[in-house]
Amino acid sequence: MKDFVFLDETQTAKLLTMKEAVDVCDAVLKAQGLEQANLSEPAAMFLDADPSQPTKFKVKGGSLSSLNVSGFRIVGDVGPDGIIAEHHYCLLLDPVTAKPRGLIAQTELHRIRTAACGLLALRYLAPQDAHTFALIGAGKIGAAFALGFHDIFPDHNLIIASRRLEIAQDLANQNSSRGRRTLAMPIHEAATRADGIVTLTTATEPVMTSDMFRPGMTIVGMGEYHELPVAMLRQADEFVVDDIGFASVLGSVSHWIARGETTKDAVTTAISATLSAIAAGQANGRRSRDSKVLAIVQGLAIADLALADLCRRKIQ
Repeated sequence: MKDFVFLDETQTAKLLTMKEAVDVCDAVLKAQGLEQANLSEPAAMFLDADPSQPTKFKVKGGSLSSLNVSGFRIVGDVGPDGIIAEHHYCLLLDPVTAKPRGLIAQTELHRIRTAACGLLALRYLAPQDAHTFALIGAGKIGAAFALGFHDIFPDHNLIIASRRLEIAQDLANQNSSRGRRTLAMPIHEAATRADGIVTLTTATEPVMTSDMFRPGMTIVGMGEYHELPVAMLRQADEFVVDDIGFASVLGSVSHWIARGETTKDAVTTAISATLSAIAAGQANGRRSRDSKVLAIVQGLAIADLALADLCRRKIQ
């Protein structure tokens, strides 16, 4: 077995299926729910580098004894949202000896992980009789979500919506060409038909309005900026997060707090359960068929590390 492994993007992008990614992320959530995972403090560290691009770095860490995984996820973005270039790596460390195990390129893996966590959130939080889900956002992570959707929900319908309908239509066409039932439609129409919605956008203003939040609906916000209005938090019968520490510095919750629309204490008090507690069977995500369930899922670094470690083990 190699002492240290380096995998580049051409290798990692081909090593995992969405089904494997969902299974690993599910195992990580269950372990966290059973308090077997440690996350870095603070949840994330940010560094501004060259301001002319701009170039920014982000670091998140975690350790999970049940999977024998430990390390840090390191992200470098060049230009807004990494539009010029983005580089994601996982530095894997032995949780006992602290020796480095590998450096795993993770740009594509991170997209798969994010999509997998969105699919898991729907599986745990949507009504059991739900049959139609919608994705708002047709970027690279949205494409991974759409590609893997029917592997997890083979009998469900998928609607793809976007602020630009033609982008949603392109992704829906790609998915349909693979024999997967996929439609494209405007956001407001998708909201009227979907039992559950995942938002995966770069929007800096809400892409949905509070009147779209119907009884029985599940909304999962996963974007880094301001996708959802704070009114949805006040309407929700159940409010679920994966990690309030990270959600308070990135995504819709962080913008609600920064704009003075709520406080971290108020958001924390509103939490009915964490996604990990639900996965571990320690809490209920939905107390009734008609509950309005709002979830903010920003993703756990330990899930990225676990997927990277699976890639490492596959090639050894």
